[in-house]
Amino acid sequence: MKTQGRNDISRRSFLTGVAATGAFAAAGTMFGCAPAASGEGKADTASGKTTETASEALWDTQPESVASQIAGTEDHEIIVVGAGNSGVVCALEAAQLGGEVIVLEQSNAATMWAGDIDACDSKLMLEQGFEVDKEFIIHDLVRYASGKCDENLIRLWAYNSGAFVDWYQENLQKKGLDVMLDSIKKEFYPADSFYTNVYHTAYKPPFEETANPMGSEVAMPALLELLEEAGGVVQYGAKVVELVQDDSGKVTGVVADGPDGIKQYNASRGVVLATGGFLGNKDMMDQLGVAAHKYCSNHTGGDGRNGDGIKLATWAGAEIDSSFAGSMLIFDRGCITTDEENGDIGGQGGTNPNLWWPGSQPFLKVNVLGQRFCNEDGPYDFEFNLGVQQPGHFWWQIFDSSSWDDIVSFGTTICSRVVAQEGAKNCLLLGQYYPCRSAEEWDEVYVQPNVENGNLIKCDTIDELAKQMNVPADTLKATVDRYNTIAESGEDTDHGKAPWRLSKLDEPPFYAAKMSGWALATLGGVHVDYSFRAVDKDGKAIEGLYMSGLDVGGFFNGNYPEYYGGLCMGRCTTLAWLAAHAIMEEDYPTPVESARLAY
Repeated sequence: MKTQGRNDISRRSFLTGVAATGAFAAAGTMFGCAPAASGEGKADTASGKTTETASEALWDTQPESVASQIAGTEDHEIIVVGAGNSGVVCALEAAQLGGEVIVLEQSNAATMWAGDIDACDSKLMLEQGFEVDKEFIIHDLVRYASGKCDENLIRLWAYNSGAFVDWYQENLQKKGLDVMLDSIKKEFYPADSFYTNVYHTAYKPPFEETANPMGSEVAMPALLELLEEAGGVVQYGAKVVELVQDDSGKVTGVVADGPDGIKQYNASRGVVLATGGFLGNKDMMDQLGVAAHKYCSNHTGGDGRNGDGIKLATWAGAEIDSSFAGSMLIFDRGCITTDEENGDIGGQGGTNPNLWWPGSQPFLKVNVLGQRFCNEDGPYDFEFNLGVQQPGHFWWQIFDSSSWDDIVSFGTTICSRVVAQEGAKNCLLLGQYYPCRSAEEWDEVYVQPNVENGNLIKCDTIDELAKQMNVPADTLKATVDRYNTIAESGEDTDHGKAPWRLSKLDEPPFYAAKMSGWALATLGGVHVDYSFRAVDKDGKAIEGLYMSGLDVGGFFNGNYPEYYGGLCMGRCTTLAWLAAHAIMEEDYPTPVESARLAY
């Protein structure tokens, strides 16, 4: 299987191409997923819901069975539903362990999304002297979720994620690819800071001076080739609409609507649901209390992620997380350019596709009244949460012509970094992200193109900027004056921002971006046991039904731990890899006895 390379892109053409737009125009083709049809009728479900609103069905309302329309049957050992990162990893490991596997994917392509993987004690980490306190991290993640999580699931990730990355690297190396370790810490923070500090990314060596594809963009084609070589099959255009259960409740297969009509696929070992959460289902988010999506102007990544796996598991009797409130992966980089609609924030959100990638830089933030309201230096979703409490549920980010010097001194890391640095991921990621090497590149890649497309307002004076922002000029000038005084003193007596992230706004021209959130993924899902089988409300495993990726609950709640770079994909792929071991009745690389006994 071949993929289109990017190493022939000239530096000039790249700088003036996709990265300059500030928008994620290619996301639809990367996901390639069609929306799921809504179910009709009422049904008793695991959650106990039995009624509907007048305007919409409840998210877990089960549609009428299509069993009478089945035109054919296929027999398999393992069925994986969803060809995303988790589904393909699970399928490949199961196939390499000797299983016969078919992947059913509703769209026409695998998902080329995400790329960074957080792990504990991979060989790459240990070789470079990075060893983490796994128990500390486990308890920190439990604290982050306010205890609304499954500590044993987190422990399984922590003790097996390094071995997963080793497996991942070994397989990619078979196809001429490799895994790099981004080891650039938040340099101004203590060396024993609470997050893992490093993360892993697939890439194709050697690095080029121009754009370097990375992450799933390069890894997924290689994994699919390896899956084919191991005897696995991917059936595209096949949407799973039902699970097949025997009289005992064991899941024995699925019913899918595909190229050859409605077929039943039997699975002697089990079915794995890996359909990517429910970011594309606004009704489901509303009904489960995931209110944060309403305040994100951008929902890039939601197409086709309609909660199908979670619905199917629920209809089979599975239990879901008891509290979904706020459980999303959110960046503070959604850029609003339409005053009339504001990206529909406060309504259903997600109607403005524009992004301003440097939105996570700790420049001055003000609200619609022209007032500073927070310490601008926090995790992405914390900054988002602070911003949406303001009038209108958005905020403005302001900087001046000295912004390049500022972002160099800010020293941000993980995906907020826009300054190239030795040992960091200095490459193209998802067609959008690019660390710059000079003030000229910063201006050429980010500033000028976004002035031209309307993401940035540019003015010579604060008075003019206030007028364009439609905020009170006197208030904004007073805010800037006070901020400049604070920056000059080196002590933020108002909000406590670190001194190296204070910078005066006194060098015109001045710039402002109207900001909101970018929703990337939902984080709640189905409860599982030690073997990643879905469990019911009594904690009893549903035989034959395994969960994977964003369909798995219990790992996150409330907020995503942003400083653990790549933790979302890291937990999704590691646990999917372990699920393959469980299906094939193989021991985990590091069995966790306390976790096994807890289920």
